[in-house]
Amino acid sequence: MIRSTNLLFIVTAIALSGCSQSPPKQWYKAGSTQQDFNMDMGQCKAQAFSISNPTLFQIAVVQNQCMFGKGWN
Repeated sequence: MIRSTNLLFIVTAIALSGCSQSPPKQWYKAGSTQQDFNMDMGQCKAQAFSISNPTLFQIAVVQNQCMFGKGWN
């Protein structure tokens, strides 16, 4: 038999797990192709990972700023 506190914990954990997942960013640039995106994203990832001892947050910020700088929204 499941205790009510255990059941509450399980239900809360399941509910919160659905909230923590958001869809990935969809980049858009008028007139661009998939090849354009792949090239720009590759360059931006290389730039982001060139930072010494980066955190995941720093990588994301540098990569996003690079993509915005290349005209992607």
